[in-house]
Amino acid sequence: MLSAGILLALIAPRITAEAAPWPFLVALVVFGMPHGAADWEVAARLAGRHGFVRRVAGFTWYLAMMLACAALLAWQPGISALLFLLLTVFHFGMADATAVRADEDGAIARWCLVCGRGLLLLSTAFASDPVSAWAPFAEIAAAAPWATSAWMPELSALRNGAALGAAAGVLIAVCGSIARIRRGKPREAALDLVEHGLVAALAALADPLFAVGCFFLGVHAFRHTRRLACTREVIEPPVAPISLVARIARVHVLSLPLMGPTALCLWPLCWMLGGLGIQNLATASIAFYMVSTLPHHLLGLRLPEPGSYVCLGPRK
Repeated sequence: MLSAGILLALIAPRITAEAAPWPFLVALVVFGMPHGAADWEVAARLAGRHGFVRRVAGFTWYLAMMLACAALLAWQPGISALLFLLLTVFHFGMADATAVRADEDGAIARWCLVCGRGLLLLSTAFASDPVSAWAPFAEIAAAAPWATSAWMPELSALRNGAALGAAAGVLIAVCGSIARIRRGKPREAALDLVEHGLVAALAALADPLFAVGCFFLGVHAFRHTRRLACTREVIEPPVAPISLVARIARVHVLSLPLMGPTALCLWPLCWMLGGLGIQNLATASIAFYMVSTLPHHLLGLRLPEPGSYVCLGPRK
């Protein structure tokens, strides 16, 4: 998906701007929103909670965190956006480090991949086109009910900070690959560098919203869904299907109880942004992620280690 996005950006860069909302719209029903909406079932199964009342009680911390993030967003959307972007660097990077098993190669390899991957995506996007990259957050800020005098970052400062972040991302990514080579993993190190390059190229060449949306849909959300689909504690009982496709479909089914309330939340967000439309729906989904990513990230830290998975193969 990254390669296809780069090819499209090289052939017709304007199309990536016109199609920028679509990865987020597809993500509302496939991988993207479902991988987070599955948290209702994930939280209950990891804690062994049964029954609606016990599940609601156990999910209270998650909802309280969403409420706190929503309050900050309504009051200080600029600060909320920057904190969200910083968290996203770690959230995307940590998911990728687990997916490519950098977790097994020591702290340096792991954290270099975490920071390098997140910085190469978001910092490169903001350094390449800060106006377009910040546009969804500016729209969200304009719709925030108590943000008339809220602080907002200067675009020039965003560009300068993002340029430093992108440069740091390159250096950190190289250090991470060297660390994996020293662990006897030259093939994995080379693949990490290839993926780093694809991420950075897409962020540099395509519309920022399109680039982040493609990564979110095709890399992050897919990999997290695959992780859930391979985790016995999440998808069993009943016994996990043999097919990975069937297991991924089961994760989407598990997400349905929370998908309904999530869809209801998107309606007022779209209304605040000016009505139901393709761009507004994509922006509304970003606003919802700003509210829900922190508890989603913290819950993800409680998932079992890859050694207990049913479909990732033997550890090497």
